[in-house]
Amino acid sequence: MTIQWTDQHDFQALLKRSEIEGKPVLLDLYSPECPGCRSHDRNIYSDPSIARDIMAHTLPVRVPTTDPDRASTDIINNHIYIWSPTIQLLAPDQTRYHEWNGAPRRTRLSVGYESVFHDTPGHLTGESFKAQFLVARGKEALRKKKFGKAIRLFDEAIARHRKDRVTVEEATRWRKVAQNGGVTESTWDRHHQVTTSPLAAAVERFAQTVATLPDSVLMQDWIGRPGAGDWQWYSDCLREIVLQTYQELCTFAVAAERERTKHGPQFNDTHRLLGQHRFAYREFQSLFVGVPDALLDKTPLRSERSIRENLAHVVLAEWWAYRPQILHALDRGRKGLPPQVVAATDTVALHGEPPGSHESLQELFALYERLHLRNTQDFSQITDNELGIRSAWWELGPVELRFRLQRYIWHLRDHAVSIDKILDASGHRRTANHRFASRLFSGLGTAEAALIGADGFLADRVEHLTITINERADEAARLLGQISDTNPTQR
Repeated sequence: MTIQWTDQHDFQALLKRSEIEGKPVLLDLYSPECPGCRSHDRNIYSDPSIARDIMAHTLPVRVPTTDPDRASTDIINNHIYIWSPTIQLLAPDQTRYHEWNGAPRRTRLSVGYESVFHDTPGHLTGESFKAQFLVARGKEALRKKKFGKAIRLFDEAIARHRKDRVTVEEATRWRKVAQNGGVTESTWDRHHQVTTSPLAAAVERFAQTVATLPDSVLMQDWIGRPGAGDWQWYSDCLREIVLQTYQELCTFAVAAERERTKHGPQFNDTHRLLGQHRFAYREFQSLFVGVPDALLDKTPLRSERSIRENLAHVVLAEWWAYRPQILHALDRGRKGLPPQVVAATDTVALHGEPPGSHESLQELFALYERLHLRNTQDFSQITDNELGIRSAWWELGPVELRFRLQRYIWHLRDHAVSIDKILDASGHRRTANHRFASRLFSGLGTAEAALIGADGFLADRVEHLTITINERADEAARLLGQISDTNPTQR
């Protein structure tokens, strides 16, 4: 048995066949110049049992990525997303059931490209391909609500490939969802924290508790202490308490900027840029207030990626793309050396392969929090003069580090829009309390931005603000408890 590959020119016809026959499309982005691709031909696709399973359960298509014609380019545009695995299992609408971990990763050139960079050869073997093929088919069955079939495939993946940690973790997670009839447990809420600093944790806890409350209590008499000073006149209901907290965070930012101007450490342009990114980052998190994990994998928009794929991409781009390119350019610039692209193989050697994206929403955000804070700390060492250092990447010529950091900011904004669009298309309804809770994350970003490059600055004021917000979170939790006692359906 050999694999009968369809080529790129028949891709659209293959998608129609997929819809009619109920078989997914196995997409292989291929080049003979790619060592990982050649390895797949020798060690994976030549295996008769693998070829038989591919032909029995999928419609395989192979798309060339070197000197691509128009048909190939259209497919690459949809399926190489900065740095993507070369093997994907697709639904008829081109949304993805699965991307193979360990497959070669490659980067699409965005401006007039003639080929695709074959960045990393990958480490996929015949056994790991088989393991993930079972998981991929299980995820297909799960999306089609064939829960019994999904459970059998996940069980088979676990039983046959016990030593494959990623496969076992992913199969176990999705098996639980299939066993629950497709219901996914929500994991980022008032019971699951993702932030790490005391101030951020207090804001997150308060925001997530507010988001859990029904809108009917927004104007209800507040059960906690009134605010200090003039705030006493604006502390009569939940709505005012949330807005008070937001304003206190912004007022702290004003005070911090004033104190830094007087006494240092002084702001520089790098700190301001990273402050903009921190604000964008916290607003990005606020999009997910009240969002259940079940929406992570919804694909309401044809050919577009899911929320999970967008979130995983943002994490990958910031840590495995922006970070190595920025730090490498900084190091070379300080040594008086010309700009040079960091090979992706070097990035993998330093950071390891990007993780799978099957984790829960709480786990994905907890990972992002750690990586984001590390980037902020390391980038904050860049001086204003060093912002003029040239950085080489995929562009046709090097750009300044200043521009690279600006792109770092609006890349996150770009994907925030994509996720907001998916949430809207999924029919997700944000309550008024969700929206008020989101403003707390905006306030947090404003306050944190004022402290970039000044670790430990105004520690006493930060601690006082943290205590105040934690007290309000306690009061909101008490209100929620009263509502739950009165109405058990709110539990």
